[in-house]
Parts: sequence; C-alpha cells; structure tokens
Amino acid sequence: MKRFLVLAVALLIGSSAFAASSQFTASAAFAGSADFTFQLKNVNGDANATELKWTSADAFVMGSTIAWVRADQYAVVAATITKANASVKMYTKNKVANPSLKPNYNSWNGDQGVAGTETYGALVRLVNGQVPSDFVGAYRGYIPVFYSLVPTKNASLTFNGTDVATEARADRALVDQANGEYGNGNYATVASLNGPVFFVKDVDGNDVQFPSPQVQNNTAYMYFFGGFKDVIGGDTYSTTVYVEQSWD
Repeated sequence: MKRFLVLAVALLIGSSAFAASSQFTASAAFAGSADFTFQLKNVNGDANATELKWTSADAFVMGSTIAWVRADQYAVVAATITKANASVKMYTKNKVANPSLKPNYNSWNGDQGVAGTETYGALVRLVNGQVPSDFVGAYRGYIPVFYSLVPTKNASLTFNGTDVATEARADRALVDQANGEYGNGNYATVASLNGPVFFVKDVDGNDVQFPSPQVQNNTAYMYFFGGFKDVIGGDTYSTTVYVEQSWD
C-alpha cells in the first residue's frame, strides 16, 4: 500500500485596496523499494551451494545428549529495503506437507518438553522418503535447527543451545508456518525496513528487532546449527526451507 503525505496550504493576501485569496495542494509520494538476496555458500571453499547439509562426523556419533553441529553451508543475507511494511520471512511447511505429523513437544534447546508447546519447524525424520506411520514426534522425530545471524562472516561460530539477542548476533529457531511463533516477527523475520534484522534494547530494556549498526553494506551472514541426539545410522532427516519476501 502506498502512503501519501498531503499538505494543504491556504494563502491569504490582504491590502487596504482589495482582498484576494489563493490556495494549492502540495504532496509527496514515496514508493520505496525492496531488494533482497539470499545465497547459500559452502563454509569450506566459499562456493555457491543449493542445499543445506550436515555431513560432519559430529552429527552421527550421538547419544541421548544433544549436540549442536554447524551445517556445511551458510547464507549471505543482503537486504536493502525502503518500502514500508516490506519484510522477508524464513520458515518451513512441514505440517502442511504432512497433515498427520505429530508435534515436537521438546523445547528448542533440547531440554525437557514444555506443556502446550507444539513445534514442527525442524528437520523431520523420513523412512523411504516419507514420514513414518509410527512417527512419535519428539523422540527421534525431529532435529531442531537454529540459525545465527551475524554482521561479519565467521566460520568458527558455535552454538550451545542458548539463544542470543543483540545487535552483534541474533539467534532464532527455524519455525513452521503452523506454529504460533510464525506470526511473531522475532522468529520468522530475517529482514525488514533498512536491512537484516537483529535486536536492540528499547527504553524499557526489552528486546526489539532492528537493523544492526554493525552491519556493513546491508549484508549479514547466517549460520545454521542442528541439535542432534538419538541418531541411528541410516536415519534420514529433511525439510524444505522457504525464504519469502512480501509486503502488506
């Protein structure tokens, strides 16, 4: 929706000999623009990539304790947005693709389940390319995924299950369109007005999303971490991640 600034000015001129009046309207319209690119690259070698993968041995030698492993790829997130209400969201559609999918009741950091929490946004275990009929949700059903947005490329970045919300780093869980958190901009939105979104403190000390002054050329870098546990050799986990630019 375009917004217009309209200024109506009435000009009155008077003299002792005669009186006259004139009026005109002044206006300014700002369409704005929304330029955005999201490019996957290999952490090693920096070549362009089309898939997000985990092939590290750390992701397969697992017990019941969760281990956060960085993916082999990262993303370059470049956003120059001056259009009001424009944003870029990243999410999955696991529940839409599999309506009978049972939720993951574990909290995103791999701790004990939280009552009322239903999370579908993650890697989902597949058997012969399909969600198994005996899918049990939390146990061996999902590998949660967090992504960390930082102002500077950093291949040594790690994640320990504790999310950070600052202008130097923004950690968020990958959410599904079916989750309530999808509607919360703090989770699904990766870019909005003026660029990639981080967090700053408002006057009350609360975390609010805002472009980071540490970002150069409107470009940030996103690293992905999978929370692996209870993995058995031969398991396959997969999901489709959507990156969507839109405006109201």
